[in-house]
This record gives sequence, structure tokens and C-alpha cells, in this order.
Amino acid sequence: MIRFPRRLWWWFLRLAFVGVCASLAMAPAASAAWIWSPQTGWVGPSGAVKDSPSEQLAFAVGFFERHDYDRAIKELKKLLHAYKESHEASEAQYYLGRSFEEKGDYYHAFLNDRKTIQTYPSTSRFDEILEREYQIGNYFLSGKKRPVLGIANVLPARDKAVEVFQAIVDDGPFSEYGELAQYKLGLAHVALKDYEAAVTAFEQVVSRYPNSPLVDDSRFQIAQASLKGTFKPGYDQSPTDLAIRELEAFRRAYPTGELSDEADQRLVELKERRAQHEFWVAQFYERRKHPESAMVYYRVIVDHFATTAWGSRAAERLQVLQARAR
Repeated sequence: MIRFPRRLWWWFLRLAFVGVCASLAMAPAASAAWIWSPQTGWVGPSGAVKDSPSEQLAFAVGFFERHDYDRAIKELKKLLHAYKESHEASEAQYYLGRSFEEKGDYYHAFLNDRKTIQTYPSTSRFDEILEREYQIGNYFLSGKKRPVLGIANVLPARDKAVEVFQAIVDDGPFSEYGELAQYKLGLAHVALKDYEAAVTAFEQVVSRYPNSPLVDDSRFQIAQASLKGTFKPGYDQSPTDLAIRELEAFRRAYPTGELSDEADQRLVELKERRAQHEFWVAQFYERRKHPESAMVYYRVIVDHFATTAWGSRAAERLQVLQARAR
């Protein structure tokens, strides 16, 4: 039997101790144990998830219920990464949207709400999510400002209202909020002065939801949107003609509606502008010694816009030119 000196044994023990300590120090943090406290519940190492998706979901929702939305978002994202094919993933995605909404980050709430619908279309939360999106759209339509880089509310959010309402129309056109979102989409385009898109949106209300109580308002909005941004009389008058047609159709369909008086006033204004345009064109041809062409335009005013301020003037000029032609 070999005997080692006592000093040598002491060095062997010291080296072994140092090696064990080094191994512990180099062990990955993920191997640390979960720790429980009354304040936080079970807390694990960074990046670790529970052993099952149901446990991870309950863990994440616990933070949501304690209003620790940042931690809830973190844990929900872990579940979606580690258990993305699980049954619990749709609920995790739903609570992710809810967490952003509770934080007041409505745009990211909408993005995650929509991702829930598109990724998990059979979710039992479908109607609830559309309702939440609709309320977010109303928030943006009201003219609230949205944060940039999370630091200041500086940009108008009506462009986001268009995005939200369009998503509802695309994802749930015949849901409870489908026709409401279609109408609000038109209003959002009007707020952005995108009148052509507004007309398209309102026409979809009329054609897609013919029995909706919003049809009469949509017809009037089509006429209103058709007027915007036109109309010096010398410009193309096709938008004016469209507006006149829509308003006249509106008045025939709803002669005693709430908007009938306003529609009448708009019709008077439009016809005055339209007649003025025709009169200016007639004058243009008169100045260039083309009386036959001028008479065509004066006759249009007499036949279709006689009650306007330009009607009597057109009739007088028509009589003068006809007398000269004899």
C-alpha cells in the first residue's frame, strides 16, 4: 500500500474543491431552480418555460391578473415560442393582445388581436376580438395621437383607424361589427381627405348590407365625399355629376329623412356650380367666335339648370345667338 505524505493529500483536496467550485460557476443559469415567493409566485430562470403549455399559460396569466403586463407579455411570448402548436397557444396570443391593450399600446394590441384571428380562426374569442378591434378603431378615428418609438404621442392615428376597420371588414365582413366597420372605414377615409377611397367604402355598405340602417347615411356620405376638393367650375365636372346623381337618388329614397334638408341644400349648391361651369364653357366658345358650340352649352343650362342663378343669363344669351343666326 502506497502512503502519500499528509501535505500531498492536502493539495489533492484543495484542487478537488477548486474544480467543484469552478464547475458550479460555469453551469448555465437555465439549470437554476424555480423559486416561489408570495409576492411573485413561481419565478424561473430567464428563458425557461414550465414543463407543459397549460402550466406556462397559467403562469403568464397570473402576471396579467396581477397587472404586471410587461412580465405577462414576456411569459406569453415564451409560450408561443416553445409551444406554438399547442392548444394553449391561441389563448396566449389572445392574452398578448389584452396585455398590450391594458398598457395603452393600442396599435400593438390590434396587431396581436388580428394575429389571433388569422392564426387561430376557430378561436372561441373571435367575436370578442372583433369587438375589441372595433373599439380600438374608434379610438384612432377620434383623432387621438399615437406614440412614436414609445416615447411621445406625436402622430395622428386616423391612418391606423383605416387599417383597423379594413381588417375587421376583411376578417369578419358579416359579423356583428362588419357593417359598422365598413361605415367607419368610409369616415376614416373622409377624415384623411381620401375621398375616392371613402366613396368606395360607403358604396360597399350600400351593396353589401342593403338592409342596414346605415344605407341612407352611406348614400349621403357618398354624395358628400364626391363633392370634396372639386370644384372650381372650370375643372372636370364628373365628380359633381356623380354627387348630384347620388343626392337626387338619396332624396327620392328618403324624402323625409334626417338628412333631407341638408341634401336639398347641397343639391342647390352643386347645381349652381354645375351651371356655372356650363356658362363659362359657353362664354369660352363665344369669345372664340364659335356661336353654335356656345348655344349647345347655354341650352344645357336652360334645360337642366333653369332654376339656378345662371338659368336666366343663359336664356338671354341663347336668344341673342339664335337671333344672330337667323
